[in-house]
Order: sequence, then structure tokens, then C-alpha cells
Amino acid sequence: MPGRTEMNQVTGPVLAHVIVTEDPYDTSERALLSTDLYELLYEDYANGSKSGLTLISIQLLGSSLFNEFQTFKVYESEEQLPPNTVNLCNMGNIIDYSADFTVDSAYLARVNSLLKLDTVIISVLPDVYSLASQASQQQLVDILGGNDQHTVIRQGDYNKDINGKISLCEPTDQGFLDSTTKVIVVKENNLNLPLLDRSQDRSQNYQEDVKMNLEHSISNYFSLNSLDPENQITTTGVQFSVRCLDTPIPVKKTAKSISVAQESEDESSPKLVEEDISNEDTLLYAFCKTTELAKIGCLSGDIVKMRSGQCQCITFECNCESCPVQYRYIRLRAFTDPNTYEKGCIYLTPILSFNLNNPKNVKLSPISIPDKRFELQGFQFSKFIPLAKQVTIARVSSPVTLDRTLQTLFLTNLKTYFESGRKVLSKDQLIPIPVDTILAKSIFSTYEKLGVDDSQFPTVIPEGKPDAIAWFKVTEISGELVDSASQQFIIDPLKTKMMQSGVISCSPPRNSQHCNWANYLGCGQMFPFPNVSGVTSSTFEYAKTLRKLIKATIDPSRLVNLQTTVLLSSLSRAIGKSLLVHSLALECGAHLVEIDGYEVLNPSSESKTIGTIRGKLDRVVESCTPLIVFIRHIEALTKKSEQQQKDSLAIKINELIDEYTAKPGVLFVASTNDSDNLSDELRAKFKFEIVLGVPSEQERTLIFKYLIDFDRKITPKVTEGTNELSFGPRNDLSLSSLSLQSAGLTPRDLISIVEHAKTLAVDRVENLAKHHNVSFESMVYSNGGYIKFTPEDVEKSINTARNKFSDSIGAPRIPNVKWEDVGGLDMVKDEILDTIDMPMKHPELFSNGIKKRSGILFYGPPGTGKTLLAKAIATNFALNFFSVKGPELLNMYIGESEANVRKVFQRARDAKPCVVFFDELDSVAPKRGNQGDSGGVMDRIVSQLLAELDGMSGGDGGDGVFVVGATNRPDLLDEALLRPGRFDKMLYLGVSDTHEKQSKIMEALSRKFKLHPSVDLNKLAESCPFTFTGADFYALCSDAMLNAMTRIANTVDQKIKRYNEELPEKSQVSTRWWFDNVATEEDIDVLVTMEDFDKSRTELVPSVSAEELDHYLRIRQNFEGGKEKKPEQENGLVDHLSNGSAENHILFGDEQVVEAIDENGNSIIARR
Repeated sequence: MPGRTEMNQVTGPVLAHVIVTEDPYDTSERALLSTDLYELLYEDYANGSKSGLTLISIQLLGSSLFNEFQTFKVYESEEQLPPNTVNLCNMGNIIDYSADFTVDSAYLARVNSLLKLDTVIISVLPDVYSLASQASQQQLVDILGGNDQHTVIRQGDYNKDINGKISLCEPTDQGFLDSTTKVIVVKENNLNLPLLDRSQDRSQNYQEDVKMNLEHSISNYFSLNSLDPENQITTTGVQFSVRCLDTPIPVKKTAKSISVAQESEDESSPKLVEEDISNEDTLLYAFCKTTELAKIGCLSGDIVKMRSGQCQCITFECNCESCPVQYRYIRLRAFTDPNTYEKGCIYLTPILSFNLNNPKNVKLSPISIPDKRFELQGFQFSKFIPLAKQVTIARVSSPVTLDRTLQTLFLTNLKTYFESGRKVLSKDQLIPIPVDTILAKSIFSTYEKLGVDDSQFPTVIPEGKPDAIAWFKVTEISGELVDSASQQFIIDPLKTKMMQSGVISCSPPRNSQHCNWANYLGCGQMFPFPNVSGVTSSTFEYAKTLRKLIKATIDPSRLVNLQTTVLLSSLSRAIGKSLLVHSLALECGAHLVEIDGYEVLNPSSESKTIGTIRGKLDRVVESCTPLIVFIRHIEALTKKSEQQQKDSLAIKINELIDEYTAKPGVLFVASTNDSDNLSDELRAKFKFEIVLGVPSEQERTLIFKYLIDFDRKITPKVTEGTNELSFGPRNDLSLSSLSLQSAGLTPRDLISIVEHAKTLAVDRVENLAKHHNVSFESMVYSNGGYIKFTPEDVEKSINTARNKFSDSIGAPRIPNVKWEDVGGLDMVKDEILDTIDMPMKHPELFSNGIKKRSGILFYGPPGTGKTLLAKAIATNFALNFFSVKGPELLNMYIGESEANVRKVFQRARDAKPCVVFFDELDSVAPKRGNQGDSGGVMDRIVSQLLAELDGMSGGDGGDGVFVVGATNRPDLLDEALLRPGRFDKMLYLGVSDTHEKQSKIMEALSRKFKLHPSVDLNKLAESCPFTFTGADFYALCSDAMLNAMTRIANTVDQKIKRYNEELPEKSQVSTRWWFDNVATEEDIDVLVTMEDFDKSRTELVPSVSAEELDHYLRIRQNFEGGKEKKPEQENGLVDHLSNGSAENHILFGDEQVVEAIDENGNSIIARR
């Protein structure tokens, strides 16, 4: 990767042994290296050719709590350390765990330098905050260790000097402090701090104990106790809850066994020997916390008995000998401490778990100990499990094992599986063989073109990246049983006769979050489509529906064949229909066969199309149960035709569907992006139609969490000496903010956003490394071995995605218009807050079907800020913004104009929270019956718009969508638009009637100007007539800026002319040279003076004359006074169109208009 530099001494991190000590005399954190390690990593320092501060990054292995590199000062140990050993001295985050710390290995990497930190944010408790808030920046830097230039500040550490947690560091997670570092102290009430003040009087004996090999001492302790008959632990067993491992856990290839020599002079002293177990079946390994070993009475690495299943007489806890409950031998290991695993649980491999029918509880018991004079048996499976003489394995019928193109690869992988070690099997056990289908099909295609027979295919094939599983099942196994209660046999490929024969039908094991065998086997992790209940709705309702249909169809206990057919449809591509089917097929334990409609379509022959489909599906449907038949892009096969014509291909496909679903346990699923173009005959065949929409805000949050957590779970690949990097989010990345900004985007777009954010993060780190002249690797280690993407990286990625796809997919954007840009209109702002703020902050108030107020209509003269106010609404509430113009809805084809209206609101629902703004609403929805178009298209558009507005005010589908209209002529609107539930909040935007309001408008418009001190906006407003609209004031300010720029330009021209007059003709300079070499800040800055504003005001022509303004006032009077007055309204009260609110305030002239609803439900207006 460009921008990187090589390490000076070694090309990658070094694996070393770890010991932990605490020095009561020198409390500084440091790493001490053995002589061989120091010379390996710091040869130039060891031979004296270089001197100064040396740094090292260390990642402790085996514990999820230490999954990042941390940088420390490093020295060569003065004491004699064992070879290849690092001594971590006074590490606060390690010593806090005391004796629970059993990590014994780590990766070490040399770091040449660390950056100076620009910002450090530290969280403290309230009492500390009250003191820290009074300290200066320099004092805070000094407290954190700024005086010591060698103090390393690490994000996530607890600082005992200020008694707080370092929450964030910039620009890297680790670095040094100096006087320029900005320290920010934040108050956090629920801050859990460890006990940082440790006792200083640590005895030398305690330090010697810490230096001992913990595993060796613990093992000796348990061994001596277990050999003592008086301390014999009961063998009745201990019950544990079962959990499954997500990924394989690396284990040592040797195990410590305790033996007592027969001729030993001291028979009571055991000897610790190591045995090679590298060829064992690791699928029989189980793990638990170290504290659980004492309950069982065994050591880490011992073989124990595990009993699963329910006792047939009473309960699981029954210990009677008559119950035919079988057990298995497993090797039990302890997790490296500290860890976050649960107590009272045993962690099995998913393969072992589903072969035991996923038990919720198991009982573990130690193996009985023989006579002391013989070797303690318990460290080789062969001591307890007999060797199998013969084993027969059958293929499980599935789309993978029935595919001839994959056969060579999965049989080769099966052979490799048994040759890799001595596997332990039992009858009816399932064996998973991962397969890379892309690699397999490429090999088959290549050799088939060469005319090579299957038997001559290569026997050594690259492993590839598996994406499917070929299942096998043990049908017969024979051998001499040592223990009838355990049906396990060891398979030795050199001694056991193995046969692969036959094909059987059975369902694959269910893949779930509790038993995720697909992720464990390296086939990738599927998005689980969780159904999380929210305030007003649940996430992924469509997945919940399809999940129920699949489970009901494949349920073997159901006596009736449901013949389920499901159509998945969406209006947008890349919604995740295929991923949904794949994920639920794994989750429900069903085989899946998938074909693409475009791949099997033969446009010239229907019979060939049907033949291709049958060739791909017939054998699979006949042999595999349960099964999901999935056809993507089914609209490619049968498009909608004329009503008089019958689609013969659709009829034949219907016959296929009937034939396939007639078999119990078969579900037929199809997907399409355009269900309206699907043949009516075929569409009527589907009993269920599930529509997938663009993810909601809560669903996008879950998707982002899945995408980011999936990267964070990966160990930094930089530790493996490869060029592949690992990524992770910075601590201040907010998922809710990302989901809000990405409204309207599909899951594929979200994946693209995260991937592009990674690219931006790499570029940022490379540029930072070049700027500070440090190596790229040092930057990576400074961030814990990860490339951390920041909120700015993701925000840039989202903006890039929107700019790239906005035209093609109609992705809405959030405009950048703030309340500060809107001058005056304070009363209107308050009304908008009441209408929009309430449903967003308290959606639970509208969850029981109460209609919310989501329609606002602005009306008044042109240029009064109607469009600007709508954009300010979107920005203030972080809403997406759709602007709809009338002509873009019109289409020459019948029905398409109404469809365009539906698409606008569907896009708004997909992008919610969203504002749909109809500018010039009178052109979109005029009064029905007054139009002269022969087709009546405008009337139909109005009717469709009314129907959509009714949906917006409901408590369900329209949640988060607000509709804003703007018009100059409310008298031309259809009356049905103005009833409650549609555009029921009506706000008149007129011209400013006071000079104070005019001054506020100019203040908002010129807030980014550089104004001369002589500018007085209040004085300028007093010279403006009351016919100026907001647009007129915008023109006034823009012209004033233009006048100032022209004035400055003329002044500069005069200066350049005078400058050149003093030079010879050949030496005269250009304008660019003058700006680069002579110009001052005064020549560059544009200061707007009062004269510029006066000149602009005198030249400005108002956009609305006094006569036109009177015309708009008469329209408003007629519009608001159309109802019959009541007696109580005679005294200064006028009618107003009802908008259904309890009270509305409207600003008009010098009067405040209060709108209310009387006892009969009529809306009235009062002017004050």
C-alpha cells in the first residue's frame, strides 16, 4: 500500500511470552524485554548506533478484553529474563485483574514514533468535574503528564492522576501530550472507575509469585489435590448451561499430563510431562471459565465425560444407573483470563452441539483416577475411545451434493478432512465439509473444456473461501466398544476402512445466533433480520412474516401439505430479497436451490425455458427435504401481456409450481422488482405477497451495527504479517446519526457507504503519516492495530453516495438552511414547531390510531420566504427534503401521472423522516372540473393526491412524513385539500409591517458578510417601504455585496495602474503578480459599507407593488371570510378556514390573529 515504510529490524510483529510484575519503587508503566528480543527488535539501540526513547506496541493474545495494540516505553531488562520474554511492569489495566490474569503470550511490534495529540477528552465524576472545570488548559496537561514528554496517553485507559477515563484522543488513539494539546473534561454520572490507588508496600514474595507461570502452579495445585483420596471430588457430575462458540479458539498443540513412575523413590510426587495432541479432533473441545474447573475436579486440557439428554425416570439430575443416558468424551479447556464469558456455562463447538440435538444443559464429570503407580490416563482420546474398524459415510441430499460441478472439490475436501487428524465419530453424526462453489465451478469448467475425465482432476486444490456446506452423515460404524455408554470411535485413515456410499435425505441443522455453525466454519455471517419492537412498529416485519411461513411449511409434524407460494416484491433494487431467503433458509434448517429468471430464459422457445428449469430443479425437489425453491427476477419469465392474450409460459410455470409444492416440505419463493409487470396468471398463483421497503431508521441502525461489528470482531490482520488491514469505528461514531443521514438508501448502499468510509480512513491515515513523517505501520499501531474510521469519514461517504446516486434513485438530501437564515416570521416558526416537533419527540401519542397534524400550507405574495421556510424545517429537524414541481408529475400515458404521485409519496416513506414540499400547489392541485384537458388528467392527479394525503395523517404508514405546500393563489386550490387531515395548518406569509422585522431579515441575509462599522441595519430599514418582500431584501443585500466588490475591484485597478506607472514598460506586472506579492489584506477583504447598501436600495425595484399587495390582501380576506358570521363574531371577529387546531396564531400586518375552534367545531379567527 502506498505511503508505507518497512520496519527497521523485522517485517512484522514477533510472538513472545509474557510475564507481569509490579514495581513498588518505580510506578511508571514500561515493558522490559529479554536480551534476545531487544537485540532482535532494537539492534541499532543495542549496538549503540542509535539512542533515545524506544517504544513498543503490544497486543495480548487469548482475551477479548485486550484486542488492540497498546504502546509503551520499552527497555532492555536488567534482570535475567527467559528467552523470548517480555515483562510488563506496572500495567494498570492488567494488575487490576490480579490473579485472574492468565494471558501468557503477546505480539510485539516496534514503533518508531508517536504523534503529539491535538485533543484529549476525559470523562470524570461530577465531584472531580467541579474541580477540573476551574483548572486552566496548561494545568490539565500537567496533571495528565504533560511535563513528562515520555508519558503515553492511551484512549480507554483510566488516569489515576485525575481519576477519570480517557474517552477520546485525536488524531490517533495513543500519543504524547504537549502544551498545545487541548484537554476537554466532560462530566459523566455513571462512570465506573477501578480502584486506582493501590497499596505501595508490595512484598518481594508477592512479586515472585506473580512472575511464576500461573498455568503451571494452578495445574500442580489441582493435580496434587486430585491424587489425594481424602480430597476426591464427587464423580456424580456438575450441570452447566450450554453455549456455542462463534469462531474457533486457537489451542496449544500439547497437553500437560501428570504421571507417577512405578519405580520412583517418592511415589507421592507427580511429574509433569507434555504430550502431543496436534492430530486430535478439535471439534470435541469444550471451554469454560477457570473457576469452573475446580467444581468438576479437573485441569485445563483434561478429558471429561459429558452427559446430555433427559433422564427417562425422573429428571436430568437423576444419577441412577438404569437410565440409558449416553455420554461423550470431550477435552475441557479453560478460557484465558480475564474474559467476558458467562459463569456456569460450557461452550461447545456448534458442530458438537447440533450433533447432540442442541441441548440446553449438560452434566460434566471427571474420569475416575486409577492406581497411583500407573500413568494417569486422561490426556489422549485413544485411552478411552476405541478405534473404528470400518465406517460408512453417506452424502446428505442437497443442492450442493447433487451438483456435479462441485463433486470433485467436496470429495477432495472430505478426504483432506480425515487426513488432517484422528477424527472422533459416532453413528448418525453429521459431518460438514466447507466448499468454495466459485472455485469448484471454475476448476470443473476449465478441465471440462480440456476434455479431461473426472478421475484426472487435480487432487491438490487450493482451500479458497468457502460459501457453502456439503453435508455427510455417518450411517454405519463398527469397532470394539470399551464403554457401552459412549458410542464414539476414533477414525484413523491408515487403519480404519472408510466407504462413501449412498445418498440420504435429511434436513441441515438450524443456524442461529445461539448456534452459528456457518460463521464457525468460515462461510460468512448472514444478517439475522432481527425483529426488534419499537415505539410504533417493529423492525423487519417482512422477515417475520416469511419466517413464519417457512417454519409452518417445513414442520414435519404438520399433517396437511400447505403448498406455500410466496412472492417477494420491492419498488427498488438491492433491497435484500435474496439475502433474506438465504438467511432464513439457514435459520430454519431448510435446503435452498436458487435460479435466476434471466439465466434460464430462452426468448425463442418456451419449451426450452421449461426444460432448463426442470433440469435444474427436478432432481433437487425429488431428493431434498425440506426445500425452498427460489427464483430471482421471475418477471423476466412472464411479463404482463394484453388482456385478450393468454401467457402460455405462465401457465406452464404454474403447473411446475403445483407439481413441486405437492411434495410435503417444499416452499416456492420468487422475487421481483416490478410486480405490476408480472403476468396476471402467474401473480395470482402466489398465495402470499410480501413487499420489502427501504429500511426504516431503526432498521438502518441495526444494519450499520451489523456491518461495523462484523469488522470489529476480526482480530487485526496486521499481526499476521500480511498487507490486509482490519477496520473499526472510532468511539464517537454514532449509529443513530448515520441512520438518520442515510434515509432512503438501500442495504447495498449502506454496505457501499461503510466500504467507502474505510477507503477514506486509509487515505486519511496515509496523509497523516506523510505529514508527520512517520511510518504507516506506526500510525496503525497507534490506533490499536486498526484503521479507525471517524464520523467525518462516514459523513463524506454518505454525501458521496447521495451525490452519485441522487439522480438515478431519487435519494433526497437534507438542505443546509438554518433558522438563522430566516429573518422574522417568529410566530410562524412557533406554529411549525408545534406541528412537527410533537409527532417526532412523542410518537407514542399517535400509536393508537390518533391522526397527527402533518400538513402545512403557506400562502401569500411571492418572495415572502415560503420555499426558504420549508427548507429550514427540513434542516432544523434533520429531515430529508423532497421538492415536487407540477410539470414533473405529468405524463402523456394514461395512469402514469397518478403513478408518479404515488411514487413521490413512496419515496418519501422510504426516506422518512422527510418533508415533501409542493411548490406552486395551485398548479399541481387546481379545482376539479375547471380544467379543459380532455383526459381529465389534472382531476385524477388531485384525487390521487387527496388519497395520499389521507395516508400521511394516519398513525402507521405516514409516520415521519410531513407535507408542506406553498401557493400564491389559495382561491384556485381544490377545497378538499384544505379540510382537516390534509393541508389543515394554514399560515399566511405576508410582507414585513415594521422596520424592526425588516431589520431582522437583512440581519439574517447579511450574517456572513463583513460589514463596515458604519453600517446600521436599523437605519437602513427605516428607509425601506413596507412593500419590500423577503426576496426584495435578498436582492438588496446581494446588490450591496456586488457594489462593494465592484468598488474594491476599481480601487485595486487604480493601485495596480499607479504601481505600473512607476515601473518601466517592460517591467510592468500583471494583476495576479500584484495580488501575490504586493496586495495587503485591505485589498482582499470585501467590507460592505453603508454607501453600498444605500446605492442598492435606491436602484431596487420592488417585486410586489402596492396595488398587487392590496390584491393579495383582498384574496386573503375572501379566502378567510367565506363562511357565515356568527353573532359573537360581529365585534372584530372574522371567519377563517378551519385547520382543526385548538388555537393557531398568524401574523398579519400589525395584528396578531388567533385561530380557535368553537363549540360546534367551526374555526374562527380573532384579530387583536
